[in-house]
Amino acid sequence: MHKHKISSIIHDGVKNVGRNKITVEFSFAEAANNFLVNPVLSMCKFKAIIPTYNITRMGLVRGVPVDWSMDELVISLELPPGCGEVLKSRRLNRKTITEGVTTWVPTQSVVLTFRGQMLPAKVYSYHTSLPVETYKLPTIQCLNCCRFGYIKSICRSKPRCYRCAQPHTGDTCEVTLETSTCLHCSGKHFASDKGCPEFIRQQSIKMVMSQDNISYVEAAIKFPPVQRSYAEITKEMFTPPAYSLKSTQKAQTPTNASYRQTIYRSPRPQAPLAKGYDRTAHQTIVGESSSSLPNGCALNNNVDTLPSQGKMLEFISEFLLSIVAPCSEIPLPPNVAKNLSQLFKLLQNGPNNPNSME
Repeated sequence: MHKHKISSIIHDGVKNVGRNKITVEFSFAEAANNFLVNPVLSMCKFKAIIPTYNITRMGLVRGVPVDWSMDELVISLELPPGCGEVLKSRRLNRKTITEGVTTWVPTQSVVLTFRGQMLPAKVYSYHTSLPVETYKLPTIQCLNCCRFGYIKSICRSKPRCYRCAQPHTGDTCEVTLETSTCLHCSGKHFASDKGCPEFIRQQSIKMVMSQDNISYVEAAIKFPPVQRSYAEITKEMFTPPAYSLKSTQKAQTPTNASYRQTIYRSPRPQAPLAKGYDRTAHQTIVGESSSSLPNGCALNNNVDTLPSQGKMLEFISEFLLSIVAPCSEIPLPPNVAKNLSQLFKLLQNGPNNPNSME
């Protein structure tokens, strides 16, 4: 488009909307219509179309009698000023199964397709007002590959089981609901379950497409894909199943009793606790050592238990000799020598001398 100088394209008007698909937004309608017949498209083997959601709106009308034909309804309609003409009408049918036979019963709800982007609040038919609601696009899922947006009869993908997520059809699979695995979120349910997070996401996308009148790609950007972390999957895989001690008495439960059950789990193993405070061992370490003397000897001042005076004087004399011996070559002062001579005389007299202890 830049090479062939296609003009009137708004800024940021070229976007990727899918596999081999782009959108080009022009500043006015005449430029978009001229681009549809531009010879550049055929030369480059491109195909250009205007999406229906850009030029039409779909509304739901209730209370239309079943015996009315769609042509009769469209002819009888009176539209408010500014509303585009009705391009198509379609009656909704309800699915019923009777004795294994599937039938489609027509309802009083009709889907009207209006030209333009304006959806009227009400339309009139035979002088009767019919309120118009926004038609909510249905969420369709293929039972062959479990993808959304089409049905099994037009599926061209390889089969994927909605029970166990393996590459085979789900009709031949014998996996039960308790051991099932969802193909979209890895949960413990079938991929066709209405409570699956991916199914809820697809419903939200269809709701935004209906209200904002935008494409699927633009609506899907607003809702992040359903992804489960590796920690959640492994936690669910390796969690041991809970068991009940009263499961054997389940058949004896009365009909009017509650279905609540007490679940008992085995206690978690705990490491042995360290040894606590031992008072006896503490006193053994920090306490004073026991005395060799009898108890109360210091209070009674028992002289017999003290060392003998002879041993004490002998110890003092040896102590004084050890002090004086190194100084034998050096003369002692007169006063020291006098005191030492008197002390030795006392030691020689022995412990029997009453004046020796003085």
